[in-house]
Amino acid sequence: MDAEGGGLIVAGYHKYLELDQLLSLQRPRTEHTATELAFIIVHQVSELWFKLIIDDIRSTIQALCEHDTGAAMRRLSRIHEVEHLLVDQFVIIDQLPLGGFGALRPALGTASAAESQQFAVIERLSSPPAGRPVAPTPVAQDLWTALCLYVGGDGYDMPTENTEEARALRHKALLDIYRQCGQTSALCEALLDHDQSFCLWRQRHALTVARQIGDVPGTGGTSGLAYLEGRSSRRFFPELWSVRAELGSPG
Repeated sequence: MDAEGGGLIVAGYHKYLELDQLLSLQRPRTEHTATELAFIIVHQVSELWFKLIIDDIRSTIQALCEHDTGAAMRRLSRIHEVEHLLVDQFVIIDQLPLGGFGALRPALGTASAAESQQFAVIERLSSPPAGRPVAPTPVAQDLWTALCLYVGGDGYDMPTENTEEARALRHKALLDIYRQCGQTSALCEALLDHDQSFCLWRQRHALTVARQIGDVPGTGGTSGLAYLEGRSSRRFFPELWSVRAELGSPG
């Protein structure tokens, strides 16, 4: 292809990806340009990956509502892979020069990763907040409720209420499902992949902060490392973990 034709292709690529705008969004505010540029890019890329995860979670919920197991599994598989990428990115922050983050930290002001709206959306779309009231006819607004309705559609007793009786019924149903080793147990395992990977992301985040600044107070009014470590053990699907532990324990 001639140079002119190649130029058209390059221009099309550049415009399609909005590269002029994208590459203008990294604006270091300190003299430590190399350190700050790496910090900004990692966090901006993380937000882009969050955007893809949110789209995939919403599509998974829709697929479960339509009882399309294959579509749900494909989306959950990509979520899992993206979460691996999110965890791996922290190596860039780990390799900042000693004192590097401390040097650029004043430029953050009150900004904090705890303010990430997309992070909060992922948590909300994965499992319902504790104590959230359940409508008489629940609508799947999160992965856990979608799973309950999906399993209930197969004839299992999987109520969505947050009561001891409902939890006991769900536990029995999930034990039966896991013992059968069918596609629904594979679906439960895919949900656990998401749960575990996002938990690893939280833990990796906490370790990165510990390596960079230790346990000094965090930005945005948080307690810093203690805040991150306190959140790192959260589970989206504790009932799946409980069933798996029961079936995996000896005796």
